[in-house]
Amino acid sequence: MKVINLLDNISENNGSVHDFNKNVIYSNLQIYKDNPPCIEIYYYIQHSLSLDGFDDGILRFKNFIVYNDDGNILTNDGEYIISGIVLLKYELDPKFLSEYRDEMKNKDKLHDYLLSLEKFITRYSWNYYNTTSHQSIKKNEVQNIFNIDYIPADRNTDGLLPHTQRYIKKRLDKYEGKVDLRANITQLLGTNFLEITDEMKHLIEIDQDRVGIKNGNNLLLPSFIYDSSFERYFQYTFQDTSLGYEMPMKNNGLGYNNLVQIYNIIAFKINNDYNLLLIEEPEAHLHPAMQYKLFNYLSDLKKADDLSKKKKSGETKKDSLKNNNERIIKNQIFVTTHSPNITAAANIDDMISLRYNRNSIVNEHKVISDNLKNKYLKKEYMDSKGHLSKFLDVTRSDMLFAHKVILVEGLAEKILMSAFARKCGIDYEIEANHISVVEVGGINFNHFLPLFLNTNIKVLCFRDCDYKYFDDDKLNNLSLYQNHIDSIEPVNIEFIKAENMRILTQKNLGSTFENELFLDNFDNPFVAKTLYKLVTPDSFHPFINGIEDLSILEWQTNLDLIKNPKTRKKINDFINLYINDYTNTEDELIKQKIERLFFANLFLSYAENKKGDLALNILSKDISDSEALEPQYIINDLTVPEYIKEGLEWLKK
Repeated sequence: MKVINLLDNISENNGSVHDFNKNVIYSNLQIYKDNPPCIEIYYYIQHSLSLDGFDDGILRFKNFIVYNDDGNILTNDGEYIISGIVLLKYELDPKFLSEYRDEMKNKDKLHDYLLSLEKFITRYSWNYYNTTSHQSIKKNEVQNIFNIDYIPADRNTDGLLPHTQRYIKKRLDKYEGKVDLRANITQLLGTNFLEITDEMKHLIEIDQDRVGIKNGNNLLLPSFIYDSSFERYFQYTFQDTSLGYEMPMKNNGLGYNNLVQIYNIIAFKINNDYNLLLIEEPEAHLHPAMQYKLFNYLSDLKKADDLSKKKKSGETKKDSLKNNNERIIKNQIFVTTHSPNITAAANIDDMISLRYNRNSIVNEHKVISDNLKNKYLKKEYMDSKGHLSKFLDVTRSDMLFAHKVILVEGLAEKILMSAFARKCGIDYEIEANHISVVEVGGINFNHFLPLFLNTNIKVLCFRDCDYKYFDDDKLNNLSLYQNHIDSIEPVNIEFIKAENMRILTQKNLGSTFENELFLDNFDNPFVAKTLYKLVTPDSFHPFINGIEDLSILEWQTNLDLIKNPKTRKKINDFINLYINDYTNTEDELIKQKIERLFFANLFLSYAENKKGDLALNILSKDISDSEALEPQYIINDLTVPEYIKEGLEWLKK
């Protein structure tokens, strides 16, 4: 924001040592001992030239126009696009180069070098250049191009009025009656304070001859004369909509005043073709719902401007404004934010991600800029962008700010992931280290992963393998399970090959997170039975407690102990799916797999429609006896599924 603001307010920034990239200086210190550091900023400007009448846009940056090789300006479908480049440099005056080199000759440490550089800052200046001729351009020729309104994050009511007062002054300058108004105010003051002026007049008459004032043939007369600027007396107050009383703005909360100030600067501005509106962190002190509403307001202003440019033949801007009930404000609007509420309301094509990349291995420290619309330029990703635009809500937008990302299919994995990380002995908590866990809703990973291509952000995906156990009610050969795991392509090959991405799925005969969770905890009867109790009806619990082992034969033998006929039928039907294959094989390993799968898939059938509740109960339901002094939670005894543990350990590296 400050860099953009330099286009119009360079005189307010004298520059300092801290404006230089110290990481770059550190890495190239020997070079900078001979060649003083210089900041170069390139501003790329485009203007749609109107051929309907006089357009002073081209005159505003005539010194920076970039032409085609044939000397013509660019065109786009019959529309003339004027392009220009402004170069702004913060550089040392060449007259002091020799002195600079002498000073830096023996400065071999960054700290010493920066202390010496501080001495030369007064010899530095900001200068504009034409990138074609490399000629220096006068500052006022650039600063007259843009009308920039910068709304910094440290907003307060004291900063609210000056902007509005400038707007009011412009209006007052055209107000013909202000001279009479000043005279009327002066007369009113004189009448009301006559007693004071008479008293002062009496005192002055006594002394002015003695002092010598009369020697100049003058009389000193006291009076109240109003000769001030009316805009100084403009104030905002709030009026209660029910009772009508008024309150000063300072009595409001910071968030509400923040909102009023942003609106105030937007509403009372003079438009031209080169307005830039810079808003830094509009979410400061503002309720999430109000953030969303404010950003939609800004978006509507931009849409109205775009609509006015595309107005139908014969339709005036006034007609367009009336027909769309929108105020037109010509602005290029920049918003910096850490708020997922705002990114959820924004268009993906308008978002740019800025990240500071520290890579000590290759001694690289730099800011990386990612224009998100470029992530979806490939034809095969166009549908993904449409999906993302629809489903990138407040919760999912959090991943745009994360240091690492975990993408999961369902709610249960999302709820349990932080607890799983702690159980794996991984020395971070997901929330504390800004690792975003995002539920993508099914197998929609391909829609989200383009965001992270060619970045240093680690993305871990947990997806279900969705293995099909039965064909026509016949249990498939379980030896085919591994073949299925090896053959599935959970995401596009481009994402599988990406070094910063890892896609994992079940590996121990499970097809979903829930039945894999049960399979990996099958050998702990206490945990396995407790998992059943979290998803099955209370009437089934005595049967679960009464059968000591999880044995398909014992459950079949004791079916009559199940009192509820619907539950009994469901268990019997499930047993019939597996019992023939179980009894007809002599391979103990296959028997074990079939038995485990029976119990895991029966568990899944109960958990299917209550996955979120299951996860919450694993974390928070007290499963201890009523007489126990301390609550007991199953998460303490639970084994984390192997594929999830593997992924979390990769994410830690």
